[in-house]
Amino acid sequence: MKAMFYALFSLIVLLAGVIGALAGIGGGVIIRPALDAFGYFENPSITNTISSFCVLFVALTSIAKRFFSKTKIPNYKTAVFLGIGAAIGGVVGQILFGLMKAHSDKSLLIIVQSAILIAFLIFVFIYMTFLNPKGVYLHVKSPLMMIFIGFVLGVVSAFLGIGGGPINVAVLAFFFAMPIKESSVNSLIIIIFAQVAKILYSLCDGNMLELFAFSSLAAQDQTWWIYLLVLIPMAIIGSLIGTYLNKKLPGKVISILYIATLFVIMGINAYNIVAQVLILS
Repeated sequence: MKAMFYALFSLIVLLAGVIGALAGIGGGVIIRPALDAFGYFENPSITNTISSFCVLFVALTSIAKRFFSKTKIPNYKTAVFLGIGAAIGGVVGQILFGLMKAHSDKSLLIIVQSAILIAFLIFVFIYMTFLNPKGVYLHVKSPLMMIFIGFVLGVVSAFLGIGGGPINVAVLAFFFAMPIKESSVNSLIIIIFAQVAKILYSLCDGNMLELFAFSSLAAQDQTWWIYLLVLIPMAIIGSLIGTYLNKKLPGKVISILYIATLFVIMGINAYNIVAQVLILS
């Protein structure tokens, strides 16, 4: 049975890595809801942590691949300013996640996270499908405004444990008029800043270290770190494939995959809400 979950979760992370690097989604928006849907881990911090590390390695691999191949990243300075704000917001989002976890049970936490994510993705879908093609966007130039926008993105991504990729791509398109291929790459830079800050904060406040205190975990959760060691390489492989496809595929195809992924993610989160409501009732 455990071997089946290793294989299943590996496939999920591989596909998430491909889509994450290809469309700038990062992968966490797929990984965390998918792991929640199986209900394998008792502690919600475990799925959050696995998702954060996998997302970070997807983004790092993709950006490193571009760096070593000397592929130019347009408007990367904008992404850096957004990343600085996202790093600060990532810490705040992790604090909010800790407070929510401390004052609610696992089912309620999943319901809240899933509902918020669906709401954001609906707005993202409306904008990217109907408004962006009509040229509805801004041209923000202020570094302070960039940092503030990044801060909001960081709070959302850290609290939801998703990396924030789909939201990042839409924000880059709306506030900075970036085309899909450009925003997908810059989204990964923002994800790196936010996830590094979130992970470092979790290490400093002891929340992540508590996951290695196996005596306090349910029996099913005590091998979670083995899953982490297995899934990170799958995230890296998926990222390499997605980075390659991002260079080869036209922007229109990437846009279609991006929108299709939004629907899949919303479907998974809707299932999670229904499943957890039935548990609570």
